[in-house]
Amino acid sequence: MDNSQVADHYNQRPLETRHSRKQSPIFQLRKFNNWLKSVLIFLHTRPGYSVLDLCCGKGGDIHKWSEAGATTYVAADTADVAVQECMNRYNNMRQAPFRPVLLVGDCFKASVERYIDRDIMFDVVSCQFAIHYAFESEARVRKLLHNVTHRLKSGGFFIGTTVDANVLVRKLRAVDDIEISNMVYQVRLDEKFKDKRFPKDNPYGIRYVFKLDQSVDECPEYLVYFPAFCRLAEEYDLELVMLTNFHDFFTEFTKEEYPDYRARFFSMGVLNENGTVDPHQWDAIYLYTAFAFKKKGPPEPGLPPGQVMKKNVEPVGVDEIITMR
Repeated sequence: MDNSQVADHYNQRPLETRHSRKQSPIFQLRKFNNWLKSVLIFLHTRPGYSVLDLCCGKGGDIHKWSEAGATTYVAADTADVAVQECMNRYNNMRQAPFRPVLLVGDCFKASVERYIDRDIMFDVVSCQFAIHYAFESEARVRKLLHNVTHRLKSGGFFIGTTVDANVLVRKLRAVDDIEISNMVYQVRLDEKFKDKRFPKDNPYGIRYVFKLDQSVDECPEYLVYFPAFCRLAEEYDLELVMLTNFHDFFTEFTKEEYPDYRARFFSMGVLNENGTVDPHQWDAIYLYTAFAFKKKGPPEPGLPPGQVMKKNVEPVGVDEIITMR
């Protein structure tokens, strides 16, 4: 697949206002995703951490990283319009503990370390809702893992979210067709895999087309077979420490022993006026999984939660975006 197809898809997505977001048929799903990502970030981040945000999109998580106390933030995405919006988000922030480095380029093809200062090392690397684009080929997955680990400190984390292949395959095998859908999403498997048998020895390039109302518009994606991903990750000194479907993540981190995350769920307005989530959106939420890898070796101690390494400062204004090739 030409990566420009993905870039064009996200470049052409219209910019949204707060009003239009509230009118979205997947408003609750998006709120849920934001809650889950904020918890995932807080679970693996301490004040003073350095962050690499691969496939950052329009910078929707930049406020989360600021709230978590990150003091170095490097973000990259293949869509130049999206990175421009990320820059605008930062420049409109009232205060932030970092001045970002923004990169445009294919995170599964270009070597990110070539475009950042040699002395920058990362405590956390994040890739949200994007590694399924890498699974077009083993070479692209390896480049992803290279970019994740080349500057990742020992004991550092690689976190992210992606489509849950187990759920997707189970749903596809439950129907006679090669398509599943509800009121907010549609998934159509490539005709090549109409028998719904997938090679485990070469689990790359298993293509499907995914449509999510007002968010993803018939964009080609690829199944992420986690046993193969974990085998490759081990070659890069990464060990899996979390792999949790979104439904299970909700069940775990809204328990009373996690009062902060539970309170955050209710304060972020995920539930509708009836105190529930629309069943079609809840079904779409089930299609996703959260993951975390840890790089082997002893972690470097971060500051305890609640402390800050440097004071928040008014954004100086970023007007440069670096192009990766």
